[in-house]
Amino acid sequence: MASYRTSSPTPADIVTYRFRGNLVYVKPELDYEVALDVAQKEFVELYGVDRHQIVFTTHATVAGTRTSVRISASAWASTVSRMLRGEVIDVDIVEDKKQDELPQYLEVPDSKEGDYMRWSHSAPASRSNSRTRQSSPTPSLNGGEKRRTWFSKHF
Repeated sequence: MASYRTSSPTPADIVTYRFRGNLVYVKPELDYEVALDVAQKEFVELYGVDRHQIVFTTHATVAGTRTSVRISASAWASTVSRMLRGEVIDVDIVEDKKQDELPQYLEVPDSKEGDYMRWSHSAPASRSNSRTRQSSPTPSLNGGEKRRTWFSKHF
């Protein structure tokens, strides 16, 4: 379970942004978009990076283990308002998933690895009746009786 301060500390007048080992004190902005502007202004390496690739993380204790937690845009104001003076916010770049890239699908098994034929659900034809079978694929109907075809049974 994450622990956070229940008392109302005075809002921090500065926090620390850290990007690739470089630290800079900044005024904590409550607006996520403004925070992105500040990060791009303070770290020249972020100038050409798309804004949706820039993420902010902080460290929290979850179930007794210290872990890194990404701060979403929707939680930004609440998170920053609870931070202590000088607390560190890590700035990272996530890889952009290319829009042109096809989604990853499961691997199709090689036909040599197994028998992938579809089995018919219909009863097998008897060989003893082969002489009485009609040779026409669509036999004529006797006396107007309607015959159910495979298509009409299934659709």
